[in-house]
Amino acid sequence: MVAACGGKDSNSGKDSNGSATTAVTTTTLGAGNGTFTKRTETFVDASRNTGTTPGRTLPTDIYVPGGTGPFPLIVHNHGLDGSSAKFSELLGAWATAGYIVVAPNFPLTNAATPKGQTSIGDFVNQPADVRFVLDKVLAENERGGALDRKIATDHMGVSGLSLGGGSTYPLIFHPCCRDERFRSAILMSAMELPFAGGDYDWTRRFPILVFSGTADAAVNYAQQQAIVAKLPGPTWAVTLDGGLHAPPFENAPSPHDAVVTSTSTDFWAATLRDDAAAASRIATDATVPGLSSVVVTP
Repeated sequence: MVAACGGKDSNSGKDSNGSATTAVTTTTLGAGNGTFTKRTETFVDASRNTGTTPGRTLPTDIYVPGGTGPFPLIVHNHGLDGSSAKFSELLGAWATAGYIVVAPNFPLTNAATPKGQTSIGDFVNQPADVRFVLDKVLAENERGGALDRKIATDHMGVSGLSLGGGSTYPLIFHPCCRDERFRSAILMSAMELPFAGGDYDWTRRFPILVFSGTADAAVNYAQQQAIVAKLPGPTWAVTLDGGLHAPPFENAPSPHDAVVTSTSTDFWAATLRDDAAAASRIATDATVPGLSSVVVTP
């Protein structure tokens, strides 16, 4: 797959009659070789704190596909009392398909947060955590090491479950936190949360895949569909019949595992690799009688 992105190979000069020609720059995206490595790196943002301790400490799992790259990158955000480790099967599938995956653990909402220190209200700081971690990872892409030149920096997406989804929506639609580096997003059992600094801009067109379970007891289905109704498109809104809040996405076995894996992987290929064949498969992936259906808004 070849996509214009200000990358590695360029040609410029003059044509035969001496007039200037336009420089053309392309990057060939790596597909990976079906393997990946994973490491955990701890990033500390010393410029902010948690309210009880100095700095914000963000242990982050980084999945790197085998091969030379460069690869598209996905940032994934866990939910309340969640962790990056709970998504290792899904994130591993994405990495196997040729995506670098970066999964931070937020200081006050992850499963390892000390008893009595968990704070759901800390969601207001999580979009900035995502931006900080992404900055650090992109810096590693520039200075050598395991990520040296392996990231296709203009082919990046973001995803999140539940509270992590509530931290993902503002990265796309809210003036407080909007990050132009992302070009598509996946929302899983996600909620809309209030952020200071204005209202969400639901007019922005942006490719989004949304998974909502009809048996979700934490963020009910109707609540999620009210958010979906605001999205201008292109949107793939997938209903998981009988789907619970977290099992379709985390490692706990779920009848929806295959639907989520295939649909999400093709969505990333369509939006981060400009893969037209993958785009045509999304609706088919998401339509399984008795398990799932999809509504597409072009």
